[in-house]
Amino acid sequence: MESESMENYSRIVQDDSATISSVPSTPGLTGSTKFNPEPYGSSPRSTPIASTAAITALFQTHRFDTISARFGPLLRKFLGNRYAILIAAGFAAAIAWNGTFATIPLSLIAPLLVYQAKSRWQAYALMFCYYAVAGAPLIRGARAFFGDQGTPLIGVFLCIAAALLLALPWGLFFSRSRKIAMWLVPMCVLFAAIPPFGIIGWASPLLSAGVLFPGTGWFGLAFVVIFLSLFRLRPGWSVVVLVLCSLVAHICYTEPLPPEGWAAIDTHYGGAGQGEPNFTTEFTTHQSIQETILKSKAVVLLFPEHLVSHWNEATDAFWVSTLTTAAAQHRTVLIGAGISMPATTRNPFGQNRFQNVLLARGQENDKAYQERIPIPIGMWKPFGTDGVPLNLLGRGTILVRDQKAAVLICYEQLLVWPFLSSALEHPTILLTSSNDYWARNTRIPEIQRSSAKSWVRLFHLPMLSATNF
Repeated sequence: MESESMENYSRIVQDDSATISSVPSTPGLTGSTKFNPEPYGSSPRSTPIASTAAITALFQTHRFDTISARFGPLLRKFLGNRYAILIAAGFAAAIAWNGTFATIPLSLIAPLLVYQAKSRWQAYALMFCYYAVAGAPLIRGARAFFGDQGTPLIGVFLCIAAALLLALPWGLFFSRSRKIAMWLVPMCVLFAAIPPFGIIGWASPLLSAGVLFPGTGWFGLAFVVIFLSLFRLRPGWSVVVLVLCSLVAHICYTEPLPPEGWAAIDTHYGGAGQGEPNFTTEFTTHQSIQETILKSKAVVLLFPEHLVSHWNEATDAFWVSTLTTAAAQHRTVLIGAGISMPATTRNPFGQNRFQNVLLARGQENDKAYQERIPIPIGMWKPFGTDGVPLNLLGRGTILVRDQKAAVLICYEQLLVWPFLSSALEHPTILLTSSNDYWARNTRIPEIQRSSAKSWVRLFHLPMLSATNF
């Protein structure tokens, strides 16, 4: 009787196993779980069941497929709409260049959207929208910058003209071929960053390198260019690699500090020294600056751009007491000033033609950095005989107390070329000097600071900034 019972039980087990094995198996979703011996002395058996990880994976795959099925066609429809990608490019520019340092990498969206363009005119229009939105703060600041002659229309003209020019390479070099486009997009980004386009090449996606890859220098810059290229072939993988490399760079990065005893002074002199000279205002401003110098204990003291409109022999005489004291204390003052240029054949009297410089006085009395790219039209007037000359090949650094200081004056902070040409001289600190009285109600001062911060983080440099409001 016991033997017959055991045989019946054995048949039940076999039938049970057959039933289980008859269920179609899914590769990677089955596992083996061992049970304790059954009662009545039965032997242990192994039953294939779906593991927890496999069930989760199945659920996640199903969920992903559901999301993809729901939003994939919508995304493709959006990217295929000729107007939607123009709006997306402008929206990306508005967020990327709102003055917040962390949002700068969103500027990469616009060149990546060019891959979705169907024609060279659409690519041109897309990048025009991007540059026009990025340059929109100029419209509000033009009235103050140009004084009595300034109107919002001048700002609109400058913004649109710059956007039309900067978008030009994107239309000229457009291609729908995947293999060709993956080289043309990064080439256009570089093309817009170097002269002649680099003279107005603000809002460059290359500035995202300092946010994403701090401390990596030229390698981080190259990685951004490579990412723009590889995204065309492997968008998912390129983004994953970008994020992982960025995390590693941030983990390894440490913030450098300025040299001991170096300081920068922000001022609130408004438009002092600008436009027609007001001798009373200039006298008061000069007196206030000298009092600040005498009270300070800093060994190097940085002041904003163009606080002294005309530095000449008379200015040296007026400042002689303050500068002699600073020299005796082994201190150096760096102050923004205008230096009149000698007369030329085109401009025999040298009227209103000057160099915009950061001048060293005190212990070091013979150094000056000359601004290389002044604001086009506003300061650099290509077809005029006045204003500040373009100096593309000028030196980008000055030596101050054994520190090789790269200098960016105002508008240069928004561009790529001035800093990268200075980086070739191996600077040890970055000095930024601005006169933003005309832009105090715009995002321009914040955009300048975030752009300069991107460069110093990329090349692991300390920075001092002085701004007049």
